[in-house]
Amino acid sequence: MQNNFIRSNINIGILRLGLIIVFSVFGLYKWFAFEAQARQHLTQGTWLGLLYSPFGAQDATYTRAVIENITLIALILGYVKAQIGIVGDSLVLLTGLVTLSLLPQLGRLNSFIVKNVLLLGSGLVLLKSDLRRHKAATLSCFASTS
Repeated sequence: MQNNFIRSNINIGILRLGLIIVFSVFGLYKWFAFEAQARQHLTQGTWLGLLYSPFGAQDATYTRAVIENITLIALILGYVKAQIGIVGDSLVLLTGLVTLSLLPQLGRLNSFIVKNVLLLGSGLVLLKSDLRRHKAATLSCFASTS
């Protein structure tokens, strides 16, 4: 039983599910005005706050919602297609990096920032797993054609 657990990928499936839940909640929130107002306050005075000038608070938040929803869909489809998972994993990493880049400008740690350290770690683990899956599928496909 212990060997089955060690060889299984249940941890990757649970990690992907966790990110799906996170991006579902955060992606959903960004479609509402309360989130736009909260994010504008947090990002005001940072480089990300520059989005709010040309687009306005709600449209800038909608833009982020679209990106997070694309990430969500790619993470879900990543269960069955490693290539799509790689896109989702990369977007998770990008999301984490963008938000963490605000830390020097914000000058303080809060949950808005800290959760992104977990996003980076989770995104890297999933990316590594999906790259392995994609490589294995490619090699398998190549071996069956020769």
